[in-house]
Amino acid sequence: MNILGICNDETASACLMLDGTIVAAVSEERFSRLKMDSSFPVQSIHYCLDTQGFSLNDIDIIAYAWSKGFQQDLLPLYVDKAALFSNDKQSLSILGARVQLEIDRDKKKRDEFDQWVDSNVDLSRTIIKDFYHHEAHAASAAYYSPFDNGLVYTSDGRGDFEACTIWRFDRQSSKQLTKLYSALSLDSFGFYYGRITGLLGFQPMRHEGKITGLAAYGDRNAAIDLCKQMIRVSDGRVESHIGDYYAPFFQPYSDLLIKAIAQYTKEDVAASAQYYLECMMTDLLEFYLQKQPENRLNIMAAGGVFGNVKVTHKLKQLDKVASVYVQPQMGDGGLCLGACALANEQAQSSKAHAKRHTSELTSMYLGPYASDTYSNNSQTRFATISQKQFDRNTGPKELAQSLNKDRVIGLIQGRMEFGPRALCNRSIIYRTSDVTINDWLNKRLNRNEFMPFAPVLKEEKAMDIISGYDPNDITLHFMTSTVDCTETFAQEHPAVVHIDGTARPQIITKTSNPFMWDVLGEWEKVSGEIALVNTSFNTHEEPIIRDLYDGLNALDNKVIDELWFVTNESVTLYTH
Repeated sequence: MNILGICNDETASACLMLDGTIVAAVSEERFSRLKMDSSFPVQSIHYCLDTQGFSLNDIDIIAYAWSKGFQQDLLPLYVDKAALFSNDKQSLSILGARVQLEIDRDKKKRDEFDQWVDSNVDLSRTIIKDFYHHEAHAASAAYYSPFDNGLVYTSDGRGDFEACTIWRFDRQSSKQLTKLYSALSLDSFGFYYGRITGLLGFQPMRHEGKITGLAAYGDRNAAIDLCKQMIRVSDGRVESHIGDYYAPFFQPYSDLLIKAIAQYTKEDVAASAQYYLECMMTDLLEFYLQKQPENRLNIMAAGGVFGNVKVTHKLKQLDKVASVYVQPQMGDGGLCLGACALANEQAQSSKAHAKRHTSELTSMYLGPYASDTYSNNSQTRFATISQKQFDRNTGPKELAQSLNKDRVIGLIQGRMEFGPRALCNRSIIYRTSDVTINDWLNKRLNRNEFMPFAPVLKEEKAMDIISGYDPNDITLHFMTSTVDCTETFAQEHPAVVHIDGTARPQIITKTSNPFMWDVLGEWEKVSGEIALVNTSFNTHEEPIIRDLYDGLNALDNKVIDELWFVTNESVTLYTH
């Protein structure tokens, strides 16, 4: 069974599933070089097909998730909202505007998909299946997780008129996903946090991570009353206070709200907004956890709000939570994964019972291999760049020696990561002992980040770094959660520990990333450091790089000091 998954807004993406296993996935931005490219993912589709030598005629099912439309089970919820606002013209008007905007925007994207199908797909050979937005988010979290049961939590700005859902998942049940709760797009954690992002001078849907990092510098109680005037969680429901302080849009903002925000420092607003988001999201989940008969349950999560690694950290601390899995491409770019899983489960449902039809997603190295070819013009441009080649055995040792000379290393190897996190296949790496790095390297990358850089470390060293380390915590393999660091690690590796004593690590094993595992071993020998900085190989507002050309361009522009290009056969160092 060959299934092609497609989503075509925000970070438009495509993926390919063969017999229940995802074999390729990529976002259009990696080809177009436009951050969060929302155009129809033609190049992404071609890449996925090309990995297997397929044409569209080889695809059994095309699974789509972005805009399916209005769900009938949401109608009573909207009717109740309209009745609640019957004497409030302002709120009723905002409700209507929210619904109309979604209809208009989603129709354009749905038409784009339908037109592509009409022009390219032989419907006598290929089935088209579409799925609701949060249904696909939930499926992407549940079916690719290592768990067979538990609760599924989705949250983002909005999608198909919802903003947050909670589901019961049982892989062996006839109805594997059962929705327990739905919050309308009027009542959105994503819009709440995105509005704070915009009010503090950053770009909603893109710079929320800056608010998360900035929060550690402020007083979380300073602006908490203001946050409570925007939205709340009560009796297992998300309830926004539509009016001057909140509207289900990223902008505009009332004069009253702008004046209220201006009374506080940016740090205090960020701290209060982050703390209140954590409180609301844990309170909502805990309400449904308490209704389950089990003493402890697994949690599976997806949706853009789960890009907030501090929230995941808090969820893991709840008494009834056993383990947490955040689908690594948690944003809307991951909807194609969920669509594939749902289509696959539907197709397999009539077959003999099996514990698992859809394979666990154990690696995000699903994108293109880096091409080492570029145009003759580029060869002329890069003529001053020299190269030196090593074998795979000596390459890690030589790279460690470069790190020991304070070189900023750009690393390209293997297949590109799918999702927002660079996992040492397209990463910039550096030593962790330089406390000044957050200033000078971010300036070099044209970033104004408030979070420290993330550490990459060997699994064998995790207990030395993480307080209360759980070896079964899969979030740490994909950088989808923060952790509390040991005092010793914080003192010796200040570049990767935030002022609140937390870090967002990537843990690797000898099998998950053998070259980087060897580099870390050699680095410890020469420096005594057990971790390295791992930050994405890109500058501000640029997608993570894809090919050798992109890497050489970064070297030529002095973004990095050295470029290391790794293949199965050799390791090549590029320098000026």
